[in-house]
Formats: sequence, C-alpha cells, structure tokens
Amino acid sequence: MKLTGIFSNSSFGKKVIQLTLISLFFFLLFSLISVLITKGNFSDINSLKLAQLLQSIGLFVIPPILLAVLWSKNLFEYLKVNKIPSLNNIFFTLLIMFSAIPAINLLSEVNAAIHLPNSLSWLEKLFVDMESRAEELTLRMLEVNSIYGLIINIGLIAVVPAIGEELFFRGIIQKLLQEKWKIHVAVWVAAIIFSTFHFQFFGFIPRMLIGALLGYMFVWTQNLWVPIIAHFINNAIAVVFYYFKGQDTVLLDVDNIGKSDTLYMGLISIVVVAILIYLFRRHTKKAL
Repeated sequence: MKLTGIFSNSSFGKKVIQLTLISLFFFLLFSLISVLITKGNFSDINSLKLAQLLQSIGLFVIPPILLAVLWSKNLFEYLKVNKIPSLNNIFFTLLIMFSAIPAINLLSEVNAAIHLPNSLSWLEKLFVDMESRAEELTLRMLEVNSIYGLIINIGLIAVVPAIGEELFFRGIIQKLLQEKWKIHVAVWVAAIIFSTFHFQFFGFIPRMLIGALLGYMFVWTQNLWVPIIAHFINNAIAVVFYYFKGQDTVLLDVDNIGKSDTLYMGLISIVVVAILIYLFRRHTKKAL
C-alpha cells in the first residue's frame, strides 16, 4: 500500500486529528524508549540528554516527516526543504538574529515583570516553580568543560531543536493553519502555539515574537532552511555563551545586554531589527 499523499484530501479537522494522534503516539513511544534505555535514571546528566534527544525526535522530527508523506506526494517540496537558501537570505538571517539579542533580553525582562491578578497567585506560583525547575535543568545540561561537550550541546540544544521544531511548527502546523485562515493569522497562531509548547510563562512574549519572525521568514522565502538557520543561531548563541562563561573567558555578558543599565541597547536593537526585517521583506519580494 502506497502511503504517499494518501490523506492529502483530508479536511482541516481530520488533519488536526491526524497531527495530534501521530505526534502523541511517537512522543509517548520515544519517551518509553528513553526510559527503557536510561532505566529512568534522569539524575545522570548523560541519561537526561539522551532522553531529551529521543523525545525531541519522537515529537518534532518523525511526526512532521510522516505527516508530510501522508499529506503530499513530494515530501521535500511540501516541507520546503528542497532548495538551498540564497546567500543574501542567509546574510539577512544572521544579521537579524545577532542584532535581536538585546531586544530579546529586554522583552524577556519586561515579560518577567508581568504578574497575574491576586486571584491567580496560585497559578503564578506554579509558573515560577516550573520555570525554576526548567532553568535548573537547562543549566545542568549547559555545564560542560570540554570542546567535545560543547559540540554535543550544540547538536542537542541548537541543531536538533532548530530542525525539529521548524519542521513541526512552521513546516506542518503553520502550513496547516494556512489552509483554514489567512497567512497573518496562521503565522501568529503558530507562534502562540510554539511559545506555549515551551511552558515558560515568563518568556512567553519574546518567544512568541521570535516564532512570528520565523513564521514570516518561512512565508517570505518559501524555504524552511531560513527559519531553521535563524532558530539555530538563537539557540547556539546561548550554548556557546554559557560554555565560555564556565571557562571564565566571556568578554560580554550576552545574557543581560539590553536589560537594566544597558536598556538603551535593547531599544536600539528593536529599531535596528525592525529596519532589517523591512529590508529583508523588500529583498524577498524582489527575489520572488
């Protein structure tokens, strides 16, 4: 039985069900595999990293590839990974993501200052506890003292999420939403889903905006490699920064630039990024 394109004529609702069931199945399957391999010993950092890798593959890599096969007759064309991005697109992507660092930090600080009403204080406490545990886990994973460890972390925290999450959120979810709604609505709803999936309330706004930027990059270039590169840069900066911070060789506090005493840099960054996005859009219009 040939599976290629077998569900290409499915309705929007049926595709949502297929997406949900397939994603849930492979996530649970790979979570079970990770527990069996590591014997549930997640106190060991290597076991934790292996579990993270398997769960990422099970949720973000396999489902979108399988769904693209079921929904189309050309996997690579459907996911828009069949062409190498132009050097100009790569240049703009690099420029935007590096210029956005202070802006992201500033927006993160603003987001962290938002508090829920007193009636929802229990929910805010839950969010704080969740984020504290997530931050502790992330820092444990980032703490390496060798180039080999750095390379592993770049692969695990930058390469795999960049490819997997862009396949899932932009390649599948955003494209599916475009079948139902206009492009702008699809981009922003996918960005909201993207940010929600990370379960970090105090980083929701900057992550949502990053998701929207990645979504528009995908729409404008019709090439998934562009948001993949942008996503990779965003994650890799953090990995490399924390590595050199652990080696006491950091010259610039990348994590705080744009906040507090350097607020002006965050504001300048927002303006610069807005200009670069405008120029990037103009460039992609000419290229089409």
